[in-house]
Amino acid sequence: MTIFEMTMLFLGSIIGAGFATGAEIITFFGKWQLSSWLIALIIGIAIFLMITLEIVLFYPTKTSPAPIKPNKKLYIGIVMIYLILFTAMTAGITQITNPIICLISLIFSAIIALLGTQKLTCFNRLIVPIIIVLIITTALPHISSTPTPPQSNQHLIPALFWAMLYAGLNCFMFPEFIIANATHVKRRDLFWAGLLTSGLVTFLAGLILSTIQATQTTTEPIPLLSAAPTPITVLVILLAILTSQYTALFAITERLGQIIPSTKNKPLMTVACVCLIALIGSLCGFTHIIQYGYPLIGALTCFYLLFSFLQRFWQVSHRHQL
Repeated sequence: MTIFEMTMLFLGSIIGAGFATGAEIITFFGKWQLSSWLIALIIGIAIFLMITLEIVLFYPTKTSPAPIKPNKKLYIGIVMIYLILFTAMTAGITQITNPIICLISLIFSAIIALLGTQKLTCFNRLIVPIIIVLIITTALPHISSTPTPPQSNQHLIPALFWAMLYAGLNCFMFPEFIIANATHVKRRDLFWAGLLTSGLVTFLAGLILSTIQATQTTTEPIPLLSAAPTPITVLVILLAILTSQYTALFAITERLGQIIPSTKNKPLMTVACVCLIALIGSLCGFTHIIQYGYPLIGALTCFYLLFSFLQRFWQVSHRHQL
């Protein structure tokens, strides 16, 4: 697997509907009076640091051939968070389209997730570049009219804190991709993929936020969907939801297989149950998690990585003592 393919796999998880419209970024950074490109740079740096830490912790090496294996209760908690994210993505499709399209997207996501990480990567290699091109073509016509917002450097420190939460939210499922592709990708290539991912995220986030600033009509920022509603924008959102949806479903099934090994023998039933839960949740107004729950999930990711780092440190120290 190449650096480009791993980059597309990472981006497929990050570029969901919340990112593509700018609504997710506004949730984290809308109240900080900073320029669009400064916020984008902060986001890119935070995501690169998060990916780097996850590669260090979860990529098998000669000194640590097996990935970190926390207790089963922690794994169950991780699966629950994965399921919340997956349901929120599914609810996003229901909100902007209708339940029929939501059901179709779930079926398509289930098929891709069942095909495995290699096929999933192939789909991302095709779909993610299309999303990037569509975002650029939607945003660029509005960049020239972007007003200069009031600046306040005193908000830089809080923005850095929220950037780590935002990176935690978007990189929460990456350990599954790192572990699943450890035999196909060199550790060095993963670092390069992380750097390329963060660079593209920085560029796209800057474009999206600049577009929102250029088209807003009130003092409150308006997401890209409202700021520049076109058929292309809707296509961007649907494709973005789809990529993040099937990558999330893959992560759920991978982690469930580690908790309950018998689910590996019945992957179709497992995926069907997860999709059914997500569909029911989406029809019950689960979209509110986007506004209130995402920062909390980002914080949980940071605590999970801190726990993993301390556990890895203890394992290495204990091995040396023996």
